[in-house]
Amino acid sequence: MNTASSATFAQSENLNILWARLMIEECIRCGVRMFCVSPGSRSTPLAVALQRASEEHSGVQIVVGTDERAAAFYALGYARATRIPAVLLCTSGTAVANYLPAVVEAAQDAVPMLLLTADRPPELRDNGANQTIRQPHIFGDYVRWEFDIPCPSEEISPAFLLSTVSHAVFRASTSPEGAVHLNCQFREPLAPTQKAFSPDYLEPAQKWLESSHSWTIHAPSVITPFDAVIRNIAQTLASAQNPLISVGRLNTRSERDAVLQCAYMWRMPIVADVASGLRLHDVPNTIPYFDQTLLLPEMYDGIKPDAVLHIGGTFTSKRLLQWFAAIQPTSYIAIEHSPFRHDANHQVTMRVQGDIVATMNRLYKAASGMNTESAFAVKAFHASQEVESIIESYIAEALNANTAISEITATMLVSKHIPSESGLFLSNSMPVRDMDMLALTQHESGFIHVGTNRGASGIDGILATAAGFAEGIKKPVTLMIGDLALIHDTNSLLLAAKNKTPLIIIAINNNGGGIFSFLPVASDNAGLSTQAFERFWGTPHGVSFKALAEFADIRYEAPTTTQDFETSYKQALERSLGESSSTLIEIRTDRTANVQEHKALQALIISCLQAL
Repeated sequence: MNTASSATFAQSENLNILWARLMIEECIRCGVRMFCVSPGSRSTPLAVALQRASEEHSGVQIVVGTDERAAAFYALGYARATRIPAVLLCTSGTAVANYLPAVVEAAQDAVPMLLLTADRPPELRDNGANQTIRQPHIFGDYVRWEFDIPCPSEEISPAFLLSTVSHAVFRASTSPEGAVHLNCQFREPLAPTQKAFSPDYLEPAQKWLESSHSWTIHAPSVITPFDAVIRNIAQTLASAQNPLISVGRLNTRSERDAVLQCAYMWRMPIVADVASGLRLHDVPNTIPYFDQTLLLPEMYDGIKPDAVLHIGGTFTSKRLLQWFAAIQPTSYIAIEHSPFRHDANHQVTMRVQGDIVATMNRLYKAASGMNTESAFAVKAFHASQEVESIIESYIAEALNANTAISEITATMLVSKHIPSESGLFLSNSMPVRDMDMLALTQHESGFIHVGTNRGASGIDGILATAAGFAEGIKKPVTLMIGDLALIHDTNSLLLAAKNKTPLIIIAINNNGGGIFSFLPVASDNAGLSTQAFERFWGTPHGVSFKALAEFADIRYEAPTTTQDFETSYKQALERSLGESSSTLIEIRTDRTANVQEHKALQALIISCLQAL
């Protein structure tokens, strides 16, 4: 990383530009590399400072998004992949308010984010001045920390500014991670016009100016449980007859590897969510289709887990959560990086906040004398293998007959062909559920970076988040997204189109909200007319995405059969590596037929499980 000389700061045209330059420089020294900018007037000092910093520092990335909501989700996706906050920079007024949905997701799922919002000076607040709203506290409890930075003044030391920015990056990046808001007030002049300030003003920051490090150096925050806690967990697992490891969302590959190593040493079976990084690969100890074996939960009567070690975030599978609530294991130990209470069933008997890698490594060392494989594990693995055989036969038959592409077969084909080390981002509603339930497991070793927005589980900002996620992992990303989610995030097609790292956007177009067709409100017993259901839940739109692809200058394909889709997807993967170009693949499905196909497949699985 290059460092700007002290002279470059002293030569700033005015105090506004100088303060902005100090803030951006401190962000960079604290490790920030990604800046997501939405253009505006009041933020001019920050934009000028960022442009100059990008010329002085190699590795600084700037993404310009005219839609603040999309820019915020892009920053969210980047931070999901890297665990490093991106800076969001915008002008005053409603531009700031558009950050809220992404800030909420960051808060719910502990994703780091730093907001630098420009604001009018205090004398323009609450008096009808143009483009002026109450920006302090606008995000309520959804930010980890906030500060209303006053208008630049020579009466305020630059040490205050540098210390504040350093603390902001620290708070955003330290558990529980989340968004931090610095609201920056500026008076005129906003442009880099000459307005002299005292040549001695920078003297308190002279040591910082002559160095290349941040104002405050923060030691890494790694929480490791006490020895007594590790011994307690080890004793609980060792004394259990049918122990089970359940793994929710994990943030890094090192977390996944540490969990696998620990489970292997303890010889304990793993039930893994798709966001864990464990579900898509056939890895030791993992039961990939456990959710589908729970279509017949009575199969486990008499051999239910008596101790559950839960690691990471929450689950996608509603069946699994309901099953845990029903079996009521004697011990339910939750280990997570954040202090949040992820316990919808209110059954956690021990909660441990700790660094997952460090905790797993210590538990790994305490694994001596573990019992052999439990009766529950034997049954669960056998049942999962039966489900896997059914699913593999299902997709083989669909390909052989070249049937119409469906949401189920699209999910299976993506899981079959997505390359190891690439990225997979799953939209909420059906895509994440289908992949969690029905993905084929890849038998070669490797790692697929899986991203989801399951903190608040909204359908807003999915495409923008996937684009930022791709830029974070620096690998092509396959995005599976429903039609309503894509329509909701249409502006982000422009972000995806100019993304340096390509996306393969698989848009599942069932002309509305497909997940609602699975709910009781869609059944005949609900007493609703077809017209009423379609109006309030089905929400048909009649949109084709070809014109949207043309609007964003993205390659478009619309395969109709399983073989055509397989070909289109494999070719899109090749282009993403060779030409670094994005593709939008639209598949048309029918909501009613999709429900029936899911029910038929589940009936087949239940029939086979009953025969065990």
